[in-house]
Amino acid sequence: MYATRRLCSIACHLLVALVALLIAVGQANGQDDKDPHRPACTSSACRKIKSFVKTHYCGESPFGNGPDDGCEIRIPKKLGSGIEAEASFDCKWIEGVRKCEQHVQPAAEVRGVLVGELRRLGLPTKAPGPIYFNVWKSIAADLYLAEAFYEHVAGDERSLCQVIATIDRSSHVQIMRKVPFQKTDVDKPAVTTWSLIDLADVDGNGHIDVVLEGDAYEDHWLEVDNVQGEVPRTIFSGLGYYL
Repeated sequence: MYATRRLCSIACHLLVALVALLIAVGQANGQDDKDPHRPACTSSACRKIKSFVKTHYCGESPFGNGPDDGCEIRIPKKLGSGIEAEASFDCKWIEGVRKCEQHVQPAAEVRGVLVGELRRLGLPTKAPGPIYFNVWKSIAADLYLAEAFYEHVAGDERSLCQVIATIDRSSHVQIMRKVPFQKTDVDKPAVTTWSLIDLADVDGNGHIDVVLEGDAYEDHWLEVDNVQGEVPRTIFSGLGYYL
């Protein structure tokens, strides 16, 4: 009887270990159903948006370590028709160091709005690093998509702060994404930042939507926000890749 119980105990432990291993393998392959950035996309409306996003902003698929339907994120080489870049910056990795450059400065009014939002997020008045700006104007939607991004690296520490917002012709500001001022590790940042990807009518309803890339350290995905209502609403999140 003891031997039988002993065998059952060993078998149970092996079964638990096997289940844990299968779960871990599934997560490593991008098959985690609880991925907050890639919720299930089952409705016809969601599938339509996903198809548009994958067609326009995806390269190699699958890419990295998953998900199985994920992809390398592809940034359009130029903005679409009816969209003007009134301010822009880009960042590149040079000999292992991330370097950003501002190409065109935003109008003073827009700059003031964005810097004010960064201050509300805790950015010190005399912070040593620069602030970078992206400002896109959608002629069709008669609004600006604007980003302010602060970054300063000192040794192994990276300080950052970010805000992305829309500004309409009445100067009404809608905050879409915000990253409070914080310090994190240079190599393994414990924070999610965002990049502007496009302004496009992704669901074919005649209204402009905002396409963003989320970056949470070795995890990259795409999100689409509808900005027609009083508050921006995320209508799609998914695709992308893990490293």
